[in-house]
Formats: sequence, C-alpha cells, structure tokens
Amino acid sequence: MDSIVFVTKSNNNFYKLELARTLLHFVEYDFTYFWEQCIDLGKSCRKLGGYSPKQFRVVKNLITKCHPYYEAQINSDFEHIVLDCLIEYICHSENIGLEELWARCISPKNAYEKAIFVRISEYKTGRAINQWANIMRIQEYARAKLDYIFEGDIVSRNMYVTRKGYFDLSFSVMAKELGFPSSELPAVKRYNSSLMPNSAFMVSKVSKLILKKINPIIDEIKDPVYNPPVSRDAIRDQISLDAFTFLRGMSRPDGMELEAAEETFANLDGEYFLPDSFKAIIDLEFDKMLESGIILQKCAKCGKYFFYDMNYKGRLCNRVSSSGKTCREMYDESKPIEEKPITNDIETRCQILYTALSNKVGEEFKENEFKEWSQYLENMRENVKTEAATIEDLEAFLEYSERMCAEVKSRPAVKVIRSDPMQAPPPPVKKREPEKAEPQKYRFPTLEELERKEDRRR
Repeated sequence: MDSIVFVTKSNNNFYKLELARTLLHFVEYDFTYFWEQCIDLGKSCRKLGGYSPKQFRVVKNLITKCHPYYEAQINSDFEHIVLDCLIEYICHSENIGLEELWARCISPKNAYEKAIFVRISEYKTGRAINQWANIMRIQEYARAKLDYIFEGDIVSRNMYVTRKGYFDLSFSVMAKELGFPSSELPAVKRYNSSLMPNSAFMVSKVSKLILKKINPIIDEIKDPVYNPPVSRDAIRDQISLDAFTFLRGMSRPDGMELEAAEETFANLDGEYFLPDSFKAIIDLEFDKMLESGIILQKCAKCGKYFFYDMNYKGRLCNRVSSSGKTCREMYDESKPIEEKPITNDIETRCQILYTALSNKVGEEFKENEFKEWSQYLENMRENVKTEAATIEDLEAFLEYSERMCAEVKSRPAVKVIRSDPMQAPPPPVKKREPEKAEPQKYRFPTLEELERKEDRRR
C-alpha cells in the first residue's frame, strides 16, 4: 500500500496521501516566501488601515501544496492563517505579548486592528489557536520523529517499529503526567465508505436510492428520535440502535437497484481515515509507512531522507541538486580515479623509445617535435591508466613511433622529398568532461500578480 485516503468533517471530499512522499515533502517545505508575503500584506494593511479578505485568501493559497491536510482544512482550521502569521510577526518584531497587542487593538481604529482584536479574542476564549505557529511546530515535530526513527545505520524493520512505539509512548506518558486528558489528544478514526460521518453526502448517488426506499418509514415517525445528551459517549450504542429499529424490517432491494450501487461501492472499496488534527495525520502516516515496509535513509551529503533500497549499499541519495547532479554523482566525481597499471613490457618499451628519440633531436628531428611527441606519449599512457584509451591504442602508437625512429636514423643529411606522405599519428583519446547545468533562477510573483491570477480563475 503506497497511499491512504482520508476525509475531514469540514467538507465532503476525499484526499489522497502518498506514504513517505507526503511526509518528506512537508518536512522539507520552505515557508519563507509565504512568510514574506504575509509581512508585506500586513505592512500594506497597517498603512492603509484596511483589511481585504480577497488579498488574505490569495496569500493563504500560496502554501496549499505543503500537505493534503492543509488543503483539506484551508477554509476551516486554516482560514485565518495569514492573520495568525501577522500576529506572530508583530509580537516577535516589537517584542510584545498577545495581551499587550490585544489591549492595543481593544478600541480598533480601522478594520485591520479590528481583525487582529477579534482573532486574539478567539485565542483567549479557546475557540482557536494560532495556526501559523501550529504548522511550524507540527513541521518541527515531524522532523524530530523522522530523525528519532530513521537516523543512523540501517536496522531491522522490527527495530524501526520499536523506535516509533517508544517515541509515541513517551508522548503519551508525558501528556498523562501533565494532566492532559486522553480524550482531548489527537486521534484518527477508521471507517468504511458507508459509515463515514458525511457518507450520506459523499456517497450521494446510492444515498438517494436508499432515501426513496425509506421515505415511507420516515413519514410515519411522529416524534423526534434524538435528544442531545450531556455525555455522548455513554449513549452512542443507544442512538445507533434507535436508528436501526426503524430499518429492522427493511427488505433487500432487487437486482437492478443493487447493480446500480455496485459500481459506486467498487470504486469506494477500502478504508478511510478521519484525523481530528494535523498531528494525527502525521502520526498515521508514520504508522502506515512501517506497516507497508517503507524504510527511509538519511543522505550523508545533503542530510535529506530518501527511500532505502536493499540493492544500494551506500548512504547517498539520488536527488538532483541545484548543480544539476545527484549526491551520488557528485561523490563519484570526487573520488580519485583508480588507475589501471600498464605492464612492465610496455613501460620498458616506452622508456627505450623515449631515450632513442631524445638522442635523435637535431636538424632532422626538431626539439619542439620531440616535446610534442613526448607529451602525446604521456597523454596516451594516462588515458590507458584511466581507461579512456585501450592498451591496443598505446601499442599502435608505439609501433608508429618505432617506425618513425627508424626512419629518422636512416635519413641522409640532404632532405629527401618523399613520394608517399608520412602517416600522421592519431589524435589522443581524452575524457569528455560533463557539462555543468546552471541552476535556473525563479522569480517569485508579486502580490498584485497573484491577485490578477486569482481573478482570472474566478
């Protein structure tokens, strides 16, 4: 299983979470540009005294892809994350606390100060938290848990499961000792497609067929069935079975109706998860990763995590960096090239030939010609050692040089014009250096450009 599907109470959509890939993307996500845009927007609002929900919505959408859970809750939990970011920035930059900022805006002079006052009031009454600070803490939590489980040498799968269990249990013990009730801590519920909280709307096609069938039963119910209890946990079974009471005599539908529902349920086969918080979905991904046998390894060069491959024994990743090369490629290039030794017979042959030709330097064999030849010989020897040329290439060059040496020795003092031109030596084989890819510079769009883009979408 490489992915799971989760739902939320805030909407009727399904969200896919790719195991490990989603986690790695989130822990490495850079929120700097979002932070800068929030600050620019805040300065503009403070100067003009206005508060534009449209502008805040544009900036909020900049980090939609940081995690599927953020995308799912962008219009509920994270509705005011831009304002949260501004509040955090004001308190940090001016070195003041929330109480002082709240008191400063208690008699707001404009819409901007009123928005800040209302938001801090929600913090104070427990109706909201600063979601910008929360998402930063969640990212820190995910990084810490990732390092706790996977950092270091490769171990057995059972040991990774043990590390995760020890980490989670340490959290539970600490929460208990601090007096935090377990009912208020993050949790995930698992459902099939028909028992999800919003299943009547999410599986609407089949729900409409069922509603037609049970409408006569509903019409006969005179009194309301449900009265909100003080403690819902105590009567969950009771209210569930009260609903079943009216379905007790329902017969199974005919073949045509079930055939119409078959395709829908075939596409919804499987389990669906309902996390009640960001931490809950992070913990769920760790659980499902290890259940699926996914192991991560930390790169010794860049420090980022990558999928463990049992066929690869190194500790470097295959991620492409800004240089256009992976960590493994850069490591291979930095390693000293293992030279292939040349046999003693060939080395002796080279030395004899070098000595013989050096003694021929004169009118018939110029010194610059000898230097060019000796450099050619040295290049050829190095290419053979580094396997950029073969030993056969070197032998062919030596044979050519030996013939040339013999001809120089037998030449008369008077220059003889040859009818057949002397064969020129082949060019040396050189290793081709790979071209370095220049990293592309990205120009971030301005706030005005983002607004125009948002208008075009609408």
